[in-house]
Amino acid sequence: MYSHRRYKNPPIEEALCEFRFQSSQDWDLTIPGKLHAEFGDEYTGKPRQQKVVEVGLQTQGGKPPNLSYGEGLGRVQLVTEDGKRIVGVGQDTLSIHMLRPYQDTDHPESSGWGEFQPRIENALDAYWRVAKPVSVRWVSIRYINKIVIPQTEIKIGDYLKCAPSDVKDLSSQLSNYFSRMEYTYRDGIRLVLSNGLVQGPLNHVGLLVDFDVIWESTACLQKDEALEKAEELRDHEREAFEAVITNKAREIFDAE
Repeated sequence: MYSHRRYKNPPIEEALCEFRFQSSQDWDLTIPGKLHAEFGDEYTGKPRQQKVVEVGLQTQGGKPPNLSYGEGLGRVQLVTEDGKRIVGVGQDTLSIHMLRPYQDTDHPESSGWGEFQPRIENALDAYWRVAKPVSVRWVSIRYINKIVIPQTEIKIGDYLKCAPSDVKDLSSQLSNYFSRMEYTYRDGIRLVLSNGLVQGPLNHVGLLVDFDVIWESTACLQKDEALEKAEELRDHEREAFEAVITNKAREIFDAE
């Protein structure tokens, strides 16, 4: 179990939870509208359409393969008035998003995960009533963090333990990098850790640290089991976050 450490200024740009379902019926295009009605006045912003582009390879008679492009079934995003809280719904897919600010420093207990977890539960309850899926085959929890450091040049290893190593006879000042690593836990859960340099404000350095924790199995879950799995994935994410950052990074998150 991770330490329930709360920071004054957590670096979370976006937190999201995604469920993918086994369904016994064809996709009903009226489901997003029905789901919107279930939420009442919770997501009152104008819904957004997300198009999905499908890319495939076509082969014919030993000729070189050709790329084919097509428009797949899109998703609908239901948003709050300020656009900071989102529910995405598509064919056998539900996602719940919280954009910055993730946490209210004046109400820490009812914000952050204290807000996110009830939003996840309410959205899954509503989807289950409307779409009536058979079960859940995929659960993921993802936290996208942007650490902003008020300097123009830094040693990344001072802030992240997953920083790339210095290479002898190369410049010690790294101008850009991106890394993606995947870890597997004994219970089959996967952690995808991506990190790199991103643009920050003027005279600041930005560091991306992205944790995507995924459960996928043929042994599908029912609704309450899926919610418990989301909690478990959140524990893995918190443990990974604390394992990757240094005390120097923590000082930034706790600054006034």
